Amino acid sequence: MTILTIILQVALGVFARNPELSAGNLCGYFPQDTVVSAAPKGYKPFYISHIARHGSRFLSNGEPFQVVDTLTRMAAEGMLTGEGLELLEDLKMLHGMSEGHYGALTLLGAQEHRDICSRMFRHYPEVFSDKSRRKVQAYSTESERVKESMAAFTGELSARAPGLEIGTKVVKWSGDDDNQEVTGFHLSGSKKDEAKAAEKDFSKVTGELRRGYDYKVFASRIFRNPSLVPSRTVKYVAKSAFKSLRTGRVTYPETMPGMGKYFTPEELYSLWLSGSLSWAKYLTLPGYSSAISKARGMGIFQRMIEDADRAMASGSPVAATFRFSHDTYMLPLMAAIPLEGTVLDCSDREIPEHFQDYNFVCPACNVQLVFYRSRRGPILVKFLLNEKETLVHGLEPLSGCFYEWEKVKQYK
Repeated sequence: MTILTIILQVALGVFARNPELSAGNLCGYFPQDTVVSAAPKGYKPFYISHIARHGSRFLSNGEPFQVVDTLTRMAAEGMLTGEGLELLEDLKMLHGMSEGHYGALTLLGAQEHRDICSRMFRHYPEVFSDKSRRKVQAYSTESERVKESMAAFTGELSARAPGLEIGTKVVKWSGDDDNQEVTGFHLSGSKKDEAKAAEKDFSKVTGELRRGYDYKVFASRIFRNPSLVPSRTVKYVAKSAFKSLRTGRVTYPETMPGMGKYFTPEELYSLWLSGSLSWAKYLTLPGYSSAISKARGMGIFQRMIEDADRAMASGSPVAATFRFSHDTYMLPLMAAIPLEGTVLDCSDREIPEHFQDYNFVCPACNVQLVFYRSRRGPILVKFLLNEKETLVHGLEPLSGCFYEWEKVKQYK
C-alpha cells in the first residue's frame, strides 16, 4: 500500500468531514459512545476506577507564534494574499489571547471534566447512592492544569452527591515508586535503553512518511507569488500556523478559525502525521512490545488493581477512585491493559491506517473500570475508553463487554 493511498483514505475521509481532528492530541474531547450495556442478570455496579488526562489547554509555549514575525515582514513587502493577511491576523489574535496562559487549562477543558463526571453519575447512580459506601479518593499530578481538571471533576461530583466524602491528593513527581499513584513506574537500565532504541527506529519511519510534502495549495492561498517563496519557508509557515491553530478552537471556539480554513485535507493529514506517529512507541506491534507501556502503564494499572481489591473488601466505604494525569501516561496504560486498538497487526508504515491519536489521547481522554457484583457470582468488570465500552485484546469476556475480575488480574 502506497503512502498516497493512505493519505487519500485517512485524510479525505476523516479530515474532510471533521478538520478539527487533525489537531490530534490537542483536539477537543468528544465522547464517542454513551451506550450502557445491560449487565448480566443480578449484577449491579458498585465501584468505579477512573483515570483521565487533563482537559483542553492553551499552547504549552509561544514558540509557534514566532511565525508572526515572518508573516509580518512578508506582509510589509506585499507578498501575502488576502488569505495570507487573514492568517496573520488570526495568529496575532490567538497570540495575544494566549500570552500569560501557556499550558493552562481552558474553560472548555474544565467543562470537559464536569461533563464526564455528569455522565458517569447519570449512567451509574448505584455507585454513588449506596449509603454504606460514601468515600471517594482523587489523585492529581503537580501540574496546575491537572489539578484544575481534578477540581472541576470532583466539584461536579460534590454538587450531584453532596453526601459523599471526597478526598483529594496531589502526588509529587519523583523516583519513589511508592509515590507513583498517577504517573506509573520510572524506566531505568536496560528497559530505558530498549525504549530509546525503539523510539529511534520509529522516528526513522516517521521521517520517511513525512518526507517530500510541498504544501503547494497552502502556498497558493497565502503567498502572492508562491514560486518565489523557498520551500523551506513554505513548510515553516505551514507547520507553525498549524501548531498555533491547533488549540485555537479549544481556547476561543467562538472567535478562532477552524483547522480547515487554510489547509486542504491532504495538508492536514501531512501536518497531523508529524506528531501522531510518535505515539507508536507505546503500542504493541509485530515483533515489538513497548518497554514504556510495560513499566509506566503497568505501574498505574497495578495501583488500580490494588485499589479495586481494597474496595471489594468487606466493609469498605470506597465507592470510586479517580486519577488525573497526562497523555504520555494514558496511552501506556491503555496499551498495558491492553485495550482494543493498542495492539496492531500491521507494518510500521501502515500505523496511520490503524491508529489515530485523536481517538485515544485527546484532551480529557480517560479509562474507566466499572465493577459489578451479585449475591452469588464472581466480581465482573467492564472497560471504557473515552466513555465507550471496549474490549481487552486477547481476553475472552464472560458476556458482552463484561470480564471476570480475577481472570483480568491473571491475564495481566
